[in-house]
Order: sequence, then C-alpha cells, then structure tokens
Amino acid sequence: MNPQETFYLNKLRCEVAMQQALKDWQSSPQFSGIECPRCQSRQIAKNGSPGGTQRYLCNSCGRAFKERPKIECHCLIPGQQPSCQDCPHFKKFLGSVKQRVDSLRGLTLQELQRLQSDATPLKEPEFDIG
Repeated sequence: MNPQETFYLNKLRCEVAMQQALKDWQSSPQFSGIECPRCQSRQIAKNGSPGGTQRYLCNSCGRAFKERPKIECHCLIPGQQPSCQDCPHFKKFLGSVKQRVDSLRGLTLQELQRLQSDATPLKEPEFDIG
C-alpha cells in the first residue's frame, strides 16, 4: 500500500469513527457541575474555605478538592465553537472517536466504505472566526 492509499484509509477510518460517535452524542444541553476529580461522584459536601477558596470533600472516596469551573455545553456537533477545546464533554467525545478509530483498524477499505455509505453524511462544521 503506497502512502496515498494509507492516508486515504486513515482518513476514511476517522470519518467513519466520527459519524459513529456523533450518532451517540447527546445533543441536549449538558452541565458539568462540581464533581469529585478522583471518582466523578456528585456526592460531595462543603469542607471549609481557607483563603476564600471553597473546598469540598467527596462522600464517596474521601478526597478533598477545590471547586472547579462549571461548564455548560449546548453543542449539537462537538468542536464547532472555540470554547469546545476546554470542555470536558468535548474531550470525552474525542476519546470516544479515538476508541472507535482503534476498533476500525482491522477493517478493509471496502468495509470502511460500506460503513460510510450506511451512515448519515457529516455536515461540515462552520467556524465563527470573529
């Protein structure tokens, strides 16, 4: 397989993985509030505020931590907005795409093309560069 064919195969693999991940993407608003950075539990309690910074204690695993920023996500297609780069939902989406790319590695060109034709075509993202 020459470099061009390898590049095309990798590109097709990524497109199919993105289409599959978008099918599972929750387009409803998602809200990330305060959660434990160790176990992601939302079972937390306030634990003082030394120096004016609120601290929390996880009731599930016992870890103490500072408040992290809250992020609200309304993305229909992840990655369209510049703010997506710091969004934990976008990072989770990218992880899902990577897992899908890895799972598609053993497929042939014909199998990938069949999967792509079965999927809904992706709409090209429009970026607002203001």
